[in-house]
Amino acid sequence: MTMLSVLIPTTGRRPEMLAQVIAAIRSEHPAAQILTVTGLTWGAGLNYLARRRALGDYWSCSCDDTVPHPGWLDAAILMLEEGLTPASRYLHEDGSPLRPGTDDAPHRAPVDWCRSFLLTPAIYQEIGPFIDATWYADIDYSERLAASGRPITACDGYTFTHLAGERDWLDQDEEDRSRGLYERSQRERGVA
Repeated sequence: MTMLSVLIPTTGRRPEMLAQVIAAIRSEHPAAQILTVTGLTWGAGLNYLARRRALGDYWSCSCDDTVPHPGWLDAAILMLEEGLTPASRYLHEDGSPLRPGTDDAPHRAPVDWCRSFLLTPAIYQEIGPFIDATWYADIDYSERLAASGRPITACDGYTFTHLAGERDWLDQDEEDRSRGLYERSQRERGVA
């Protein structure tokens, strides 16, 4: 039996959103290992959960404000098994794409980045940890996955509703710090 671990770094200040995310996961995958951590950036939180607690064959790197649609895991696994990185589609609560051009790209079209990653322990081992950032951790990891030969690809079915609400974790200091870490990662990879 395939085991799923869902890694969700959270601020801890949006419990109603997190409860919706967990309920949607449990309704389709009741045996999933759902792990949360507070007090860390999204990237550092994923690293903490991956290294210390995740047991699954697949790791869903998720957010506390994105509710997966039915069939999300199966759709992503199909692409992952082909050596592709399935790009999650984020929709507003009204069903419109969060980012037109990315979240409504044709199935299997190349896209620049992904936000909710489906990984295996082996992929995480190969690509390495996320940067310790709230912003840009997803862009950085997308670039590193694509550079490893796992192109980021639009995936019908790997869809999430992005819940509307206060973005209480967003401030200019964290934006600047995250951007600096991303730019350093690019320099180290010879991209910038």
